[in-house]
Amino acid sequence: MASTAVRRLLPVGVRLRQTYTPLTASMPALSRLYSTDADPKVAVLTDFQRKKIENCFDFYDVNNDGILRFDEDFETALKSYIRLNGWTEDSKQYVQYYRRWVAFWNNLYAGKMFRKEGKGDQQITREEFYSMWAQALSNRTDINKAPRWVRDLIPNMYHAIDTDGDNTLKLKDYEKLFEAFGRNGNVADIFNKLDINGDGMVSRTEWDIHMQDFFISEDETRPGNHLWGYLQ
Repeated sequence: MASTAVRRLLPVGVRLRQTYTPLTASMPALSRLYSTDADPKVAVLTDFQRKKIENCFDFYDVNNDGILRFDEDFETALKSYIRLNGWTEDSKQYVQYYRRWVAFWNNLYAGKMFRKEGKGDQQITREEFYSMWAQALSNRTDINKAPRWVRDLIPNMYHAIDTDGDNTLKLKDYEKLFEAFGRNGNVADIFNKLDINGDGMVSRTEWDIHMQDFFISEDETRPGNHLWGYLQ
């Protein structure tokens, strides 16, 4: 269980009935923020897209119950980050890092609520995950034309992986991500493919390229396909 200091930063998905949240005191509720900025048309994921989306879902589903929850999946991983980084639950570093994962979850949960069919039940089922991405990725050519929650999610995900807060992703960041979520994989091999220019880090530019490829590309040779582990 997170400390009292951290608990004041509960995700929007856990406190959805409130109009405002402590994390973003001036931010409107998710249903207002994300409900009108994209075409509500629902598309169908290609077989390859669905395979990649499933890989992403399985990565974050720490307890493998087919449902994503902040308190059961993401906080479990965050406890691992405490151990991996030598933090305490009351340390400044952990509170700041916890905020990053709250921001990431808020964007992800907004994807479910954006469809206007989801209930504020603080969770995302596997089928809801497929459906929200099918709607979000109806444009097959440009991730920048996706709904706002997707455009916000991409940088927030980047910062959620950046454990030391230096605005770059290094191999140690990626290794900690996989270990915290209890996932095995050839992390160094994947990371080296993501590091396009071979400078030892994945920049925001490289990250944006990989995210575009992960969500939209049908080219099975693109390294971005394997952001959450090699596809089976």
